[in-house]
Amino acid sequence: MPKIAVRDEILIFLYVLALTLSSIHLYRKPIYAMDAIQYMGNALLMEDRDIVSVHRRVYAEVDRWVPSDARRGLLGNDAGAPEDQYESRRERAKSSQIFAEFLPLFAIRPLYNQAIWLLSKTGLGLVRSTIVISVASYFAIGLILFLWVKRYAGAAFGAAMAWLLMISPPLTELGREMTSDAIATCIIFASLYFIFEKQRLVAGLALLLVSIFFRTDFVALAGPVLFVCWMERRIDFWKAGVLALLAVCSVLVINHFSGDYGIKMLYYRNFVGTPIAPAEMTVRFTFHDYLSAFRSGMTLIANSFFIPFLLLGTVGLAERRVRTLFGVTLAYVCLHFVILPNWQERWVGVFYLCCGVCAATVLETVRIRYSGRITSTG
Repeated sequence: MPKIAVRDEILIFLYVLALTLSSIHLYRKPIYAMDAIQYMGNALLMEDRDIVSVHRRVYAEVDRWVPSDARRGLLGNDAGAPEDQYESRRERAKSSQIFAEFLPLFAIRPLYNQAIWLLSKTGLGLVRSTIVISVASYFAIGLILFLWVKRYAGAAFGAAMAWLLMISPPLTELGREMTSDAIATCIIFASLYFIFEKQRLVAGLALLLVSIFFRTDFVALAGPVLFVCWMERRIDFWKAGVLALLAVCSVLVINHFSGDYGIKMLYYRNFVGTPIAPAEMTVRFTFHDYLSAFRSGMTLIANSFFIPFLLLGTVGLAERRVRTLFGVTLAYVCLHFVILPNWQERWVGVFYLCCGVCAATVLETVRIRYSGRITSTG
Protein backbone atom coordinates (compact mmCIF):
# COMPACT_ATOMS: atom_id res chain seq x y z
CA MET A 1 0.00 0.00 0.00
CA PRO A 2 2.73 2.59 0.78
CA LYS A 3 4.27 1.97 -2.62
CA ILE A 4 0.94 2.59 -4.34
CA ALA A 5 0.46 5.79 -2.33
CA VAL A 6 3.93 7.03 -3.31
CA ARG A 7 3.26 6.21 -6.95
CA ASP A 8 -0.03 8.14 -6.81
CA GLU A 9 1.70 11.12 -5.25
CA ILE A 10 4.26 11.13 -8.06
CA LEU A 11 1.52 10.93 -10.68
CA ILE A 12 -0.37 13.78 -9.06
CA PHE A 13 2.80 15.88 -8.94
CA LEU A 14 3.52 15.19 -12.62
CA TYR A 15 -0.04 16.06 -13.60
CA VAL A 16 0.01 19.35 -11.68
CA LEU A 17 3.42 20.15 -13.17
CA ALA A 18 2.16 19.47 -16.70
CA LEU A 19 -0.97 21.53 -16.06
CA THR A 20 1.19 24.37 -14.72
CA LEU A 21 3.43 24.33 -17.80
CA SER A 22 0.38 24.30 -20.04
CA SER A 23 -1.09 27.26 -18.14
CA ILE A 24 2.17 29.20 -18.51
CA HIS A 25 2.10 28.54 -22.25
CA LEU A 26 -1.50 29.81 -22.48
CA TYR A 27 -0.55 32.93 -20.50
CA ARG A 28 2.13 33.68 -23.06
CA LYS A 29 -0.16 32.99 -26.03
CA PRO A 30 -3.52 34.64 -25.21
CA ILE A 31 -6.23 35.37 -27.74
CA TYR A 32 -6.64 39.14 -27.72
CA ALA A 33 -10.41 39.24 -28.12
CA MET A 34 -12.22 42.47 -28.93
CA ASP A 35 -14.71 41.66 -26.17
CA ALA A 36 -11.94 42.23 -23.63
CA ILE A 37 -11.83 45.95 -24.44
CA GLN A 38 -15.46 46.38 -23.43
CA TYR A 39 -14.97 44.26 -20.31
CA MET A 40 -12.03 46.45 -19.31
CA GLY A 41 -14.14 49.53 -19.87
CA ASN A 42 -16.86 48.21 -17.59
CA ALA A 43 -14.23 47.33 -15.00
CA LEU A 44 -12.90 50.89 -14.96
CA LEU A 45 -16.42 52.25 -14.47
CA MET A 46 -16.17 50.85 -10.94
CA GLU A 47 -13.92 53.79 -10.08
CA ASP A 48 -14.15 56.30 -12.91
CA ARG A 49 -17.47 57.62 -14.29
CA ASP A 50 -15.85 59.90 -16.86
CA ILE A 51 -16.27 57.97 -20.12
CA VAL A 52 -13.59 60.05 -21.88
CA SER A 53 -11.11 59.09 -19.17
CA VAL A 54 -12.18 55.44 -19.25
CA HIS A 55 -11.80 55.33 -23.04
CA ARG A 56 -8.33 56.86 -22.86
CA ARG A 57 -7.16 54.52 -20.08
CA VAL A 58 -8.43 51.36 -21.79
CA TYR A 59 -6.76 52.09 -25.11
CA ALA A 60 -3.58 53.17 -23.33
CA GLU A 61 -3.51 49.68 -21.80
CA VAL A 62 -4.04 48.17 -25.24
CA ASP A 63 -1.17 50.21 -26.69
CA ARG A 64 1.10 49.19 -23.82
CA TRP A 65 0.43 45.47 -23.46
CA VAL A 66 -1.04 44.09 -26.69
CA PRO A 67 1.48 43.03 -29.38
CA SER A 68 1.46 45.08 -32.56
CA ASP A 69 -0.11 42.42 -34.82
CA ALA A 70 -3.03 41.80 -32.47
CA ARG A 71 -3.31 45.53 -31.69
CA ARG A 72 -3.87 46.37 -35.35
CA GLY A 73 -6.83 44.02 -35.38
CA LEU A 74 -8.32 45.48 -32.20
CA LEU A 75 -7.96 49.02 -33.52
CA GLY A 76 -9.48 48.18 -36.90
CA ASN A 77 -6.27 48.75 -38.83
CA ASP A 78 -5.79 45.22 -40.18
CA ALA A 79 -7.14 44.27 -43.59
CA GLY A 80 -8.91 41.01 -44.38
CA ALA A 81 -11.88 41.05 -42.00
CA PRO A 82 -15.46 42.16 -42.79
CA GLU A 83 -15.55 45.91 -43.35
CA ASP A 84 -18.36 46.53 -40.85
CA GLN A 85 -16.33 44.83 -38.12
CA TYR A 86 -13.24 46.91 -38.69
CA GLU A 87 -15.17 50.13 -39.19
CA SER A 88 -16.85 49.51 -35.84
CA ARG A 89 -13.48 48.89 -34.18
CA ARG A 90 -11.99 52.02 -35.70
CA GLU A 91 -14.90 54.12 -34.48
CA ARG A 92 -14.65 52.70 -30.96
CA ALA A 93 -10.93 53.48 -30.86
CA LYS A 94 -11.51 57.08 -32.04
CA SER A 95 -14.72 58.02 -30.26
CA SER A 96 -15.39 57.69 -26.54
CA GLN A 97 -19.12 58.09 -27.26
CA ILE A 98 -19.24 55.12 -29.64
CA PHE A 99 -17.08 53.17 -27.18
CA ALA A 100 -19.61 53.95 -24.43
CA GLU A 101 -22.48 52.62 -26.54
CA PHE A 102 -20.88 49.17 -26.54
CA LEU A 103 -20.34 48.95 -22.78
CA PRO A 104 -23.93 47.86 -21.92
CA LEU A 105 -23.50 44.83 -24.19
CA PHE A 106 -20.74 43.58 -21.87
CA ALA A 107 -22.00 44.91 -18.55
CA ILE A 108 -24.12 41.74 -18.31
CA ARG A 109 -21.13 39.96 -16.73
CA PRO A 110 -21.07 42.01 -13.49
CA LEU A 111 -18.96 39.73 -11.30
CA TYR A 112 -16.45 39.17 -14.10
CA ASN A 113 -16.07 42.92 -14.61
CA GLN A 114 -15.56 43.38 -10.87
CA ALA A 115 -12.98 40.57 -10.84
CA ILE A 116 -10.99 42.37 -13.55
CA TRP A 117 -11.12 45.62 -11.60
CA LEU A 118 -10.08 44.03 -8.31
CA LEU A 119 -7.19 42.11 -9.85
CA SER A 120 -6.02 45.16 -11.79
CA LYS A 121 -5.60 47.01 -8.48
CA THR A 122 -2.74 44.63 -7.61
CA GLY A 123 -0.60 46.34 -10.24
CA LEU A 124 -1.23 43.86 -13.05
CA GLY A 125 -3.27 46.31 -15.06
CA LEU A 126 -6.39 45.55 -17.06
CA VAL A 127 -5.00 43.54 -19.98
CA ARG A 128 -2.88 41.22 -17.87
CA SER A 129 -5.72 40.82 -15.35
CA THR A 130 -8.04 39.42 -18.02
CA ILE A 131 -5.31 37.01 -19.12
CA VAL A 132 -4.57 35.89 -15.55
CA ILE A 133 -8.25 35.29 -14.78
CA SER A 134 -8.66 33.01 -17.80
CA VAL A 135 -5.41 31.11 -17.22
CA ALA A 136 -6.02 30.67 -13.47
CA SER A 137 -9.54 29.43 -14.23
CA TYR A 138 -8.13 26.97 -16.77
CA PHE A 139 -5.74 25.67 -14.12
CA ALA A 140 -8.55 25.33 -11.56
CA ILE A 141 -10.71 23.48 -14.09
CA GLY A 142 -7.85 21.04 -14.63
CA LEU A 143 -7.61 20.36 -10.89
CA ILE A 144 -11.37 19.80 -10.50
CA LEU A 145 -11.40 17.52 -13.55
CA PHE A 146 -8.54 15.42 -12.17
CA LEU A 147 -10.17 15.10 -8.74
CA TRP A 148 -13.38 13.98 -10.41
CA VAL A 149 -12.03 11.44 -12.89
CA LYS A 150 -9.51 10.12 -10.37
CA ARG A 151 -12.40 8.81 -8.27
CA TYR A 152 -13.38 6.59 -11.18
CA ALA A 153 -10.20 5.88 -13.08
CA GLY A 154 -7.47 6.00 -10.44
CA ALA A 155 -4.42 8.26 -10.42
CA ALA A 156 -2.71 6.87 -13.54
CA PHE A 157 -5.70 6.67 -15.88
CA GLY A 158 -7.19 9.80 -14.34
CA ALA A 159 -4.07 11.90 -14.88
CA ALA A 160 -3.72 10.70 -18.47
CA MET A 161 -7.35 11.34 -19.34
CA ALA A 162 -7.57 14.70 -17.57
CA TRP A 163 -4.38 15.85 -19.30
CA LEU A 164 -5.64 14.83 -22.75
CA LEU A 165 -8.89 16.66 -22.14
CA MET A 166 -7.18 19.80 -20.88
CA ILE A 167 -4.91 20.08 -23.93
CA SER A 168 -7.79 19.56 -26.37
CA PRO A 169 -8.41 22.64 -28.57
CA PRO A 170 -11.79 23.71 -27.13
CA LEU A 171 -10.43 23.70 -23.56
CA THR A 172 -7.14 25.42 -24.35
CA GLU A 173 -9.22 28.06 -26.14
CA LEU A 174 -10.99 28.68 -22.82
CA GLY A 175 -7.65 29.41 -21.18
CA ARG A 176 -6.48 31.69 -23.97
CA GLU A 177 -9.62 33.78 -24.48
CA MET A 178 -9.69 37.12 -22.64
CA THR A 179 -13.38 36.73 -21.85
CA SER A 180 -15.59 35.58 -18.99
CA ASP A 181 -15.95 32.05 -20.38
CA ALA A 182 -13.09 30.41 -18.49
CA ILE A 183 -13.99 31.62 -15.01
CA ALA A 184 -17.71 31.05 -15.61
CA THR A 185 -17.02 27.49 -16.81
CA CYS A 186 -14.81 26.87 -13.78
CA ILE A 187 -17.57 27.95 -11.40
CA ILE A 188 -20.33 25.97 -13.12
CA PHE A 189 -18.12 22.88 -13.38
CA ALA A 190 -17.37 23.11 -9.65
CA SER A 191 -21.11 23.45 -9.08
CA LEU A 192 -21.84 20.22 -10.93
CA TYR A 193 -19.01 18.49 -9.07
CA PHE A 194 -20.55 19.39 -5.72
CA ILE A 195 -24.10 18.53 -6.78
CA PHE A 196 -23.60 15.24 -8.61
CA GLU A 197 -20.34 13.87 -7.25
CA LYS A 198 -19.88 15.16 -3.71
CA GLN A 199 -23.63 15.29 -2.94
CA ARG A 200 -23.23 18.74 -1.39
CA LEU A 201 -26.38 20.31 -2.74
CA VAL A 202 -26.29 23.67 -0.95
CA ALA A 203 -22.74 24.50 -2.05
CA GLY A 204 -23.44 23.30 -5.57
CA LEU A 205 -26.64 25.28 -6.01
CA ALA A 206 -25.01 28.40 -4.56
CA LEU A 207 -22.24 28.18 -7.16
CA LEU A 208 -24.84 27.52 -9.86
CA LEU A 209 -26.59 30.80 -9.07
CA VAL A 210 -23.29 32.67 -8.77
CA SER A 211 -22.23 31.46 -12.24
CA ILE A 212 -25.15 33.39 -13.76
CA PHE A 213 -23.47 36.63 -12.67
CA PHE A 214 -20.40 35.63 -14.66
CA ARG A 215 -22.36 34.41 -17.71
CA THR A 216 -26.13 34.87 -17.82
CA ASP A 217 -26.67 32.05 -20.34
CA PHE A 218 -26.01 29.53 -17.56
CA VAL A 219 -29.63 30.08 -16.59
CA ALA A 220 -30.24 27.48 -19.32
CA LEU A 221 -28.31 24.97 -17.21
CA ALA A 222 -29.96 25.96 -13.93
CA GLY A 223 -33.32 24.75 -15.20
CA PRO A 224 -32.31 21.15 -16.02
CA VAL A 225 -30.23 20.86 -12.82
CA LEU A 226 -33.09 22.01 -10.59
CA PHE A 227 -35.54 19.77 -12.43
CA VAL A 228 -33.33 16.73 -11.91
CA CYS A 229 -32.77 17.54 -8.24
CA TRP A 230 -36.55 17.68 -7.78
CA MET A 231 -37.11 14.45 -9.73
CA GLU A 232 -34.52 12.70 -7.56
CA ARG A 233 -36.27 14.06 -4.43
CA ARG A 234 -33.18 15.95 -3.34
CA ILE A 235 -35.14 19.18 -3.16
CA ASP A 236 -38.80 20.06 -2.63
CA PHE A 237 -40.84 21.28 -5.58
CA TRP A 238 -41.45 24.72 -4.09
CA LYS A 239 -37.74 25.17 -3.32
CA ALA A 240 -36.82 24.21 -6.88
CA GLY A 241 -39.40 26.66 -8.16
CA VAL A 242 -38.10 29.49 -5.98
CA LEU A 243 -34.51 28.85 -7.10
CA ALA A 244 -35.56 28.69 -10.75
CA LEU A 245 -37.44 31.98 -10.35
CA LEU A 246 -34.38 33.49 -8.65
CA ALA A 247 -32.18 32.40 -11.55
CA VAL A 248 -34.50 33.92 -14.15
CA CYS A 249 -34.97 37.12 -12.13
CA SER A 250 -31.19 37.41 -11.77
CA VAL A 251 -30.86 37.50 -15.56
CA LEU A 252 -33.66 40.05 -15.90
CA VAL A 253 -32.17 42.29 -13.21
CA ILE A 254 -28.67 42.06 -14.72
CA ASN A 255 -29.98 42.93 -18.19
CA HIS A 256 -32.07 45.82 -16.84
CA PHE A 257 -29.36 47.52 -14.82
CA SER A 258 -26.66 46.94 -17.43
CA GLY A 259 -28.75 48.77 -20.04
CA ASP A 260 -28.64 45.80 -22.41
CA TYR A 261 -30.25 46.48 -25.80
CA GLY A 262 -32.27 43.27 -25.93
CA ILE A 263 -32.26 39.94 -27.71
CA LYS A 264 -32.69 41.42 -31.20
CA MET A 265 -29.39 43.23 -30.83
CA LEU A 266 -27.84 39.98 -29.62
CA TYR A 267 -29.12 38.23 -32.75
CA TYR A 268 -27.95 41.06 -34.97
CA ARG A 269 -24.42 40.91 -33.58
CA ASN A 270 -24.26 37.13 -33.94
CA PHE A 271 -25.89 36.67 -37.34
CA VAL A 272 -25.95 39.95 -39.29
CA GLY A 273 -22.92 42.10 -38.55
CA THR A 274 -21.08 44.33 -36.14
CA PRO A 275 -22.96 47.54 -35.33
CA ILE A 276 -21.17 50.86 -35.30
CA ALA A 277 -23.46 52.71 -32.89
CA PRO A 278 -25.72 50.10 -31.24
CA ALA A 279 -27.63 52.60 -29.08
CA GLU A 280 -28.72 54.49 -32.20
CA MET A 281 -29.96 51.46 -34.17
CA THR A 282 -33.42 50.08 -34.72
CA VAL A 283 -32.80 46.36 -35.13
CA ARG A 284 -35.04 44.18 -37.26
CA PHE A 285 -34.67 40.44 -36.90
CA THR A 286 -37.52 38.20 -38.12
CA PHE A 287 -38.44 34.58 -37.45
CA HIS A 288 -37.27 33.79 -40.98
CA ASP A 289 -33.87 35.25 -40.06
CA TYR A 290 -33.86 33.03 -36.98
CA LEU A 291 -34.52 29.90 -39.08
CA SER A 292 -31.72 30.85 -41.45
CA ALA A 293 -29.37 31.34 -38.48
CA PHE A 294 -30.51 27.99 -37.05
CA ARG A 295 -29.58 26.16 -40.25
CA SER A 296 -26.19 27.88 -40.37
CA GLY A 297 -25.63 27.00 -36.71
CA MET A 298 -26.27 23.33 -37.42
CA THR A 299 -23.50 23.43 -40.01
CA LEU A 300 -21.15 24.96 -37.43
CA ILE A 301 -22.02 22.17 -34.98
CA ALA A 302 -21.24 19.50 -37.58
CA ASN A 303 -17.80 21.03 -38.11
CA SER A 304 -17.05 21.48 -34.40
CA PHE A 305 -15.78 19.21 -31.63
CA PHE A 306 -19.35 18.57 -30.47
CA ILE A 307 -19.87 15.20 -32.15
CA PRO A 308 -16.55 13.64 -30.99
CA PHE A 309 -17.20 14.76 -27.41
CA LEU A 310 -20.82 13.63 -27.63
CA LEU A 311 -19.63 10.15 -28.59
CA LEU A 312 -17.08 10.26 -25.77
CA GLY A 313 -19.86 11.07 -23.31
CA THR A 314 -22.18 8.33 -24.54
CA VAL A 315 -19.45 5.78 -23.79
CA GLY A 316 -20.17 6.27 -20.10
CA LEU A 317 -23.96 5.98 -20.32
CA ALA A 318 -23.76 2.35 -19.28
CA GLU A 319 -22.99 3.69 -15.81
CA ARG A 320 -26.14 4.95 -14.15
CA ARG A 321 -24.36 7.39 -11.84
CA VAL A 322 -23.26 9.66 -14.70
CA ARG A 323 -26.34 9.51 -16.91
CA THR A 324 -27.88 12.45 -15.08
CA LEU A 325 -24.73 14.53 -15.48
CA PHE A 326 -24.63 13.81 -19.19
CA GLY A 327 -28.34 14.51 -19.55
CA VAL A 328 -28.40 17.91 -17.82
CA THR A 329 -25.36 19.24 -19.69
CA LEU A 330 -26.69 17.99 -23.03
CA ALA A 331 -30.02 19.66 -22.23
CA TYR A 332 -28.09 22.89 -21.55
CA VAL A 333 -26.38 22.69 -24.94
CA CYS A 334 -29.72 22.15 -26.69
CA LEU A 335 -31.48 24.96 -24.81
CA HIS A 336 -28.58 27.32 -25.39
CA PHE A 337 -28.61 26.60 -29.11
CA VAL A 338 -32.38 27.07 -29.39
CA ILE A 339 -32.15 30.44 -27.64
CA LEU A 340 -29.05 31.52 -29.56
CA PRO A 341 -28.48 29.31 -32.63
CA ASN A 342 -24.84 30.22 -33.01
CA TRP A 343 -21.95 27.96 -32.05
CA GLN A 344 -18.83 28.84 -30.13
CA GLU A 345 -16.78 26.07 -28.54
CA ARG A 346 -16.09 28.18 -25.45
CA TRP A 347 -19.82 28.36 -24.69
CA VAL A 348 -20.12 24.59 -24.26
CA GLY A 349 -16.87 23.84 -22.44
CA VAL A 350 -18.75 22.51 -19.42
CA PHE A 351 -20.43 19.89 -21.64
CA TYR A 352 -17.08 18.76 -23.02
CA LEU A 353 -15.68 18.43 -19.51
CA CYS A 354 -18.64 16.39 -18.31
CA CYS A 355 -18.35 14.10 -21.34
CA GLY A 356 -14.82 13.35 -20.18
CA VAL A 357 -16.09 12.57 -16.68
CA CYS A 358 -18.70 10.20 -18.14
CA ALA A 359 -16.06 8.37 -20.17
CA ALA A 360 -13.89 8.02 -17.05
CA THR A 361 -16.42 5.61 -15.53
CA VAL A 362 -15.56 3.15 -18.30
CA LEU A 363 -11.90 3.50 -17.44
CA GLU A 364 -12.77 2.47 -13.91
CA THR A 365 -14.15 -0.83 -15.21
CA VAL A 366 -11.01 -1.35 -17.29
CA ARG A 367 -8.82 -0.53 -14.30
CA ILE A 368 -10.64 -3.00 -12.04
CA ARG A 369 -10.39 -5.77 -14.60
CA TYR A 370 -6.72 -4.99 -15.22
CA SER A 371 -5.99 -5.05 -11.47
CA GLY A 372 -7.89 -8.33 -11.10
CA ARG A 373 -5.93 -9.88 -13.93
CA ILE A 374 -2.63 -8.88 -12.34
CA THR A 375 -3.76 -10.28 -8.98
CA SER A 376 -4.85 -13.58 -10.47
CA THR A 377 -1.63 -13.86 -12.46
CA GLY A 378 0.42 -13.13 -9.36
